[in-house]
Amino acid sequence: MTRLFAALIAALFIAPFAFAQSADDVVWIQVEAQPNLAAATDRARAYSANLEDVNGFALGGSWYGIAVGPYRRDDAELLLRRYRRDGVIPRDSFIQLSERFQQQFWPVGANVLNIPLIAPVDPASSTDTQTDSDITQTTLPPASEALEQENTATVEVETTQVPVLPEPPRDETLAEARASERDLDREAREQLQVALKWAGFYNASIDGAFGRGTRGSMADWQGANGYDATGVLTTLQRAALLKQYNAVLEGLGLQVVRNADAGIEMVMPTKIVEFDRFEPPFAHYNGTGDIDARVLLISQAGDQDTLFGLYDIMQTLEIVPEEGPRERKSDSFELIGENGRIVSQTQVSLQNGEIKGFTLIWPAGDEDRRRRVIAEMT
Repeated sequence: MTRLFAALIAALFIAPFAFAQSADDVVWIQVEAQPNLAAATDRARAYSANLEDVNGFALGGSWYGIAVGPYRRDDAELLLRRYRRDGVIPRDSFIQLSERFQQQFWPVGANVLNIPLIAPVDPASSTDTQTDSDITQTTLPPASEALEQENTATVEVETTQVPVLPEPPRDETLAEARASERDLDREAREQLQVALKWAGFYNASIDGAFGRGTRGSMADWQGANGYDATGVLTTLQRAALLKQYNAVLEGLGLQVVRNADAGIEMVMPTKIVEFDRFEPPFAHYNGTGDIDARVLLISQAGDQDTLFGLYDIMQTLEIVPEEGPRERKSDSFELIGENGRIVSQTQVSLQNGEIKGFTLIWPAGDEDRRRRVIAEMT
């Protein structure tokens, strides 16, 4: 127990988070994604009324993203925090790389993926006396002017061409949607109910049965998203609903990680935490990005007395705030601690003489994303 206590107290002095990315990386602030081009164009136009450097790109899979940039990473992270603080972008906006973007649709006729970096504009410091030398963003001529220049100029034609977006795929008829729905297994049907409940359109049990309540929630979701309210989701609409459900997890890099020292294999947000060190009984994963997160994997041989001792001692650690629910059973325990800065959730179980578990430490105020990450890790 003495060694256990010493190891646990050492967790109070976890090293500050290290940034693995370079400050000179070319990045963007992705603020939104929409399942169709019309909605994405409307949202890009709305953001452009209040923000500089707004661009829109196809993301693939009939989805379109709205991003601000491009910037150097350190500039982007500062601007991301400022815009979040001022409430001009959603709180789940995140840093994105150029390689995730495809053809540009906004501004119309623009192609900025290969132009120089943009120095972020601070609206509070902008003045009417700003000179051309202060602006690093490349300005493209209006489409009408560009066409006139193409018709009259004798100089060599530029190699950059206006991208032509493909026509959106044809959606299914109602009969085709019913047919494709019949092919869904129980798990897929339950997942749609989960996504509808998360979106606020469904409040009944998750049973995979598409009765009157589920049909009504589907129709309500269709109407709210600009589709015909038939109560039967097409294949494209099902994909759009699940994309909305999973959008909160974009940029986190959720994938299975195996730590041989801890003897634990589980899903972790690999794009925001990385392995730092193993100090039994903890494997420390510290933050690497703009989300101030941390993960501890917990692994130790022991019995019920060891489990109960771990339960008591962990509640003395700084990473487990005093406020929050907690529960101890004969072979497991769960701790949730929260304050104005972090929410910490620990799940530990005892089986066959082995104590295994994890702690997720997440910034306060980002509860939707934290709950989804906890669900995936569990």
